[in-house]
Amino acid sequence: MIDHPAQNGAATLSETAARRLRQDIIGGGFPPATRLRLRDLSARYGLGATPLREALARLAAEGFVMLEGQKGFSVPPVTRAHLLDITRSRQVVEPEALRLAMEHGRAAWEDGIVASLSLLRHEIGRRDPASEEWVDAYEARHHRFHRALIAACPLPSLLRFCDDLYLQKTRYRRLMETAHQDWARMLAVHEALAEAVLARSDEAPGLLTSHIGVTAELVLALLGEAPPEG
Repeated sequence: MIDHPAQNGAATLSETAARRLRQDIIGGGFPPATRLRLRDLSARYGLGATPLREALARLAAEGFVMLEGQKGFSVPPVTRAHLLDITRSRQVVEPEALRLAMEHGRAAWEDGIVASLSLLRHEIGRRDPASEEWVDAYEARHHRFHRALIAACPLPSLLRFCDDLYLQKTRYRRLMETAHQDWARMLAVHEALAEAVLARSDEAPGLLTSHIGVTAELVLALLGEAPPEG
C-alpha cells in the first residue's frame, strides 16, 4: 500500500490536535462542562477545522469529550457516577492486565518497573505541588510507573483501555488538586506494589485494586461525597 503525503499530513495534524486537547482537558485547561467550539479551538491551537473535528470525534470515542446532538462537543462534567464507573472499570481490567504481565514479563519488563519507580521517587523528592510544571512532571512519572507494571501484558487492546481509564482518572485528580498528599505514604505504597509485582506475588493484583480505590475515596471526599460501598 502506497502512503500519500497529504493523507499522512492530515493524520499527523489530527493526532497533534487530539494529543493537545486531551492534555488540556486532563490538566484542567478546560473546566468540566466547557463547550468546545471549533472557532475557539482553532484560535487556541492554530489548527484548521478538519483535524480538530477528527480529534474531537476521536476523544469522544475515548470518553474525554461529550457529543450532545445539535449542541456539539463539550468537556464531560465531574460526577460521582462517572468517577465510580472509571474506578470500578479500572479495578476490573487493570489487575487482570497485571496478572498477564506477571505471567509473560521477562527481564526487560522488570527493568522497566525498577526504572520507572526510581524516576517517580526522584520526582517526589523534588516536589513542589504549587508548581503546575512540577505537577505535570509528577503526573508523567506516575503514569509511566503504572504503564510499566502492566507493560508485559500481551493484549494491546486491554493495555489501551487501561491507559484511557487511567487518564480519565487523572483528570479528577488534577481538578481536585489531590497532588497535596502524604508523600511518604504514597511512595511507600508504590514501592510495596512494585516489590509484590517483581516477586510475582499472588497479592499484587489485590494491592493494585486497593490502590486504585484509594484515589476515588480521596476525590469523593473532596467532592463532599461518601466513599463507594463494597
